[in-house]
Amino acid sequence: MRTALIIALLATIAPAALAATECSDKPECWPDGSAMRTGLQAEVDLKKADRELNATYQRIVKSLPDDQDDNFPRRALIAAQREWVKFRDANCAAIGEVSGGVRMWKSAYDGLCQLDMTKARTAELKKQYEPADR
Repeated sequence: MRTALIIALLATIAPAALAATECSDKPECWPDGSAMRTGLQAEVDLKKADRELNATYQRIVKSLPDDQDDNFPRRALIAAQREWVKFRDANCAAIGEVSGGVRMWKSAYDGLCQLDMTKARTAELKKQYEPADR
């Protein structure tokens, strides 16, 4: 009897536990305002913003004149972008450390910072290299 009760209990608990683990990596699986939801949503939004930044950057690099001996716009932009990525990552890691309390919030703030900086960088590149009058 006791074994049957344990098996019945496990049969009812196991599907619920399995369903909970299947949804742990999506923002909608977590309560509004939680660190997990905030951080996971920032990841989703950052991937989209990164795609837009990369498309903008590639378009601009291709549009620049070829590098010459005394003028190298492509090389300069490529170097600047590489340094910007390093700065964004380091800056946002620091912001996460000082803004968040527990580890999950530190990670969420880091992700939100990267999202904001990535969107700003995309807008900056467009403004500097793709003016409306060109």
